[in-house]
Amino acid sequence: MKELLSVFLRRLALSLLLAALGVGTLLLARGEGGLTFALLLGFAAALVFVWNMAWRLWHLAAAPGTARRQMLWGMALRLAVLALVLLAAASVSSEVFLMAAFGFVLCYGLALVHLIVLNIGGK
Repeated sequence: MKELLSVFLRRLALSLLLAALGVGTLLLARGEGGLTFALLLGFAAALVFVWNMAWRLWHLAAAPGTARRQMLWGMALRLAVLALVLLAAASVSSEVFLMAAFGFVLCYGLALVHLIVLNIGGK
């Protein structure tokens, strides 16, 4: 499990760096560099999702009898974090909300793609 997570985190970090550079460059070119923080806020919310999911799966491997309760608490925690981040972004402006939501979807989507690729590759 440790080897899988280290490969996953390395690949995810590289793809997030490239995505942040690409989207950040596009925002700067449009003159909306201030929205870069909202993009990073969305990335941070998605990384909390990914970390919480990996942490709970790691602990479920050690104690399989508590799987249902652990996954329900994890889902509630992840949804609460997402709601707090998006509500905070929405209170600033609609552009900040949309960029934070885009950052979340981009980061979480990249994480899921990397997990699927690792699963298909058998690593």
